This record gives sequence, structure tokens and C-alpha cells, in this order.
Amino acid sequence: MATSDDAALVICAMNGDTAAFAQLYDRFAPLVRAVCKENSGSLAEAQDLAQKVFIRAYQRLSQLKKPDSFGPWLVSIARNVCREFRRSQARDRHVLVGLDPEELAPEKRTPRNDRLDWLMAAMEKLEPDEKLALHVYYLQDEDIEQAMKVVGVSRSGFYRLLAKAREKIEKYVHEREKE
Repeated sequence: MATSDDAALVICAMNGDTAAFAQLYDRFAPLVRAVCKENSGSLAEAQDLAQKVFIRAYQRLSQLKKPDSFGPWLVSIARNVCREFRRSQARDRHVLVGLDPEELAPEKRTPRNDRLDWLMAAMEKLEPDEKLALHVYYLQDEDIEQAMKVVGVSRSGFYRLLAKAREKIEKYVHEREKE
């Protein structure tokens, strides 16, 4: 996906073309859901939060000064929506009402593939920028130029983030395999 394609779609969406915004949604929804999943811990919550992100982006599209920076702008909206979500969760002391604490114990959960569990645990230990770099580059399958813009770093900085994240994940998974 090229930045110029995104910019053209943004300009069309700014002029009222809802189909153009739908294409932007299709392109960026996996990335936004990934950012939201990292912040909410729940796929269902992540999907709800992602919808809020796109609604807010659509409502504020006229505030976007540079159409070619739609990706980074959208990620910043996602982070803000997630921050608001976390604050509301912290205020709500009744989130777990009705759940039996025994049901939350790890040994009571359905077993899954150990390596996948290790990978998810390793991802949780990464810095936010490292997680975002992995999501943008591997899960969103962005080219390097667009990925750098979304994360907000130089080319060498982006490659360093990717390398550092991969090393941390590999080390964590190898340590678990030895256990």
C-alpha cells in the first residue's frame, strides 16, 4: 500500500466519498485492532475500540493537515481511545462482578498451543514502539516507508526496533522451550 494511494483516498474521503473511507478502513483496520488489542487485552474489546477509533477519525478527518500521514494520525487516535478506555476501566471497580475467581485461574483455562502462548507472553514484554513496529511491518504488511511513518522513526531506527523486538521474542521463546 503506497502512501500516495492513502493520501488520495483521504482527500476523497474529506470530500465526502464514503467508499474511499471504507477502503481506508479495510487497509488500516488490522493495524488499529492490533493496537487496541495490545491496550485492552481482549479481542472483543479491541474490536469495539477499533470501531470507536474509526468513528472518531471520520468525524475529525477535516482536522488532518497532511493526508499522506493518515496512518500515524490514525494510530495516535487509537492510542488516545485506548488510554480513555484504560482510564474508564480503572474507575470501574466492578469489571469482574459475577465472575468466579476460580474461573480466572490459569489452570482452569482451556489449554492452547504452548508456543503461541509463549509468543503472546513475549509480545506483552515488548516496549510499545517495538510492538507497533512488529504489527505494522508483519501483520499489516506495510512497506518499509509507510511502516516508518506510522511508527515515527527513521529507516535505521525502524530496523533497530524490529531487530530488538525479534531478539527479545526469540530469547523468551527459547527460554520457555528449555523449561
